[in-house]
Amino acid sequence: MFDLSRLTHVILTLILFFSVAGMATVSAQSSDFQNQEDSSFIKDQKSPTSAFLRSLVLPGWGHFYAGKQHNTRGAVHVGTDAVLIGSIFGFNIRANRIENDFITFANLNAGVDLSSRDRSFRLAVADFNSLDDYNDYQLRTRNWNRLIEDTPNNRWNWPDSNARNRYSEMRSDSDRIRNQIPALAGIMVVNRVISAISAYNKVRNEIESTAQSRAEFTIIPVMKENGSDLTYSEISGIAAKINIRF
Repeated sequence: MFDLSRLTHVILTLILFFSVAGMATVSAQSSDFQNQEDSSFIKDQKSPTSAFLRSLVLPGWGHFYAGKQHNTRGAVHVGTDAVLIGSIFGFNIRANRIENDFITFANLNAGVDLSSRDRSFRLAVADFNSLDDYNDYQLRTRNWNRLIEDTPNNRWNWPDSNARNRYSEMRSDSDRIRNQIPALAGIMVVNRVISAISAYNKVRNEIESTAQSRAEFTIIPVMKENGSDLTYSEISGIAAKINIRF
């Protein structure tokens, strides 16, 4: 006699089998899609170290690398570096111009060429009216090692103290301007370090924010056994699984 109850169980078993198989297929496809997504994420992910090194080479470059939302900060660092570089060139040009002026002034008024002379000789010309006055002072103070040989190239003679003071002021202005150049170079280094650290943190924060927003949501069936007969089972419910990856 035909057993309708057993046929029903067989049909339910087949339905359950194909349902689970379909879920497995979907899960495998989802896993493949997720793996492709992970590969794309890793490929597109920026490096904090790369951002740091870029900004060390050129301030602001690391911010441009980090993303368009950081372009303003990058432009500030680039602009600061450009201003500092321009200031260094400008100060150097101005110092050279003043140096040429006081060399010409000393040649015309004191009769000495300072174009190839060292700083100590230029200071001597600024402090004394003539070579004789300078050597006389060194002899009286017993600084014999500071004596300057009395040769035509070493002789100078200012017409008055006003001319000598004018020369001294121009020479001091040139030195003062040149002394500011190392300070500007130091500020350039500081600007690079600040930009590098900031770019590193921007990229790192972007990576952490992106990683925290990537979550995996999975629905799985909950199976229930029918008594002692392990051949037949039925779906008693579903369970949701959320996996957040960092």
